[in-house]
Amino acid sequence: MLALAHRGVTDARKGVKHNMMLFKGPLSPRRSLIALAATCAMLAPLSQAGAQGLPFKPPKGWTPVQVPAGLIGKWVKPGNDDFHQNMSVYGHPFQGTLDDYYGIDIRSLKSHYPGGDIAVSQDTTVCGDHPAKYVSYGLSTTAGPLIVEQIMTVEKAVAYVVTYVRLASQPSDPVARQSMTTICGI
Repeated sequence: MLALAHRGVTDARKGVKHNMMLFKGPLSPRRSLIALAATCAMLAPLSQAGAQGLPFKPPKGWTPVQVPAGLIGKWVKPGNDDFHQNMSVYGHPFQGTLDDYYGIDIRSLKSHYPGGDIAVSQDTTVCGDHPAKYVSYGLSTTAGPLIVEQIMTVEKAVAYVVTYVRLASQPSDPVARQSMTTICGI
């Protein structure tokens, strides 16, 4: 991360000669404040992307876990259950429409979770009135009957998918369901 920050600062100084960066005379409090503000402004996008770069609000009280490759984030519901309800967020560049992505997602869902059935598939909205698709997919696993719920949207040429997974015997968590609707993109 430090290398990225250094490279970003170095790239930002291209075309600036060394003698242009030298201060002549004592450093006044005003000059110090201006220098600090300029440094913060230059580094703000880097720190914001690392700390706030989520395209949605995770379920309150859920625990973040190691993010598998390709995902933006993953959380599990705390508890003593053998199977922990979990939620993950995925985003990747996509130039098509929401309907185009929906077709791709359904094929992917069926190939990653074969033998399941789509229980619900409907248009919905997220973040006020932004178009999205909701899918509920049920299948049998060794852990028991599983419910996979997804909300997907396309925003600024990026497809985002929130996936909520739980056993059919576990009650749906209203906090998780609400969180799914906050997928807005970055």
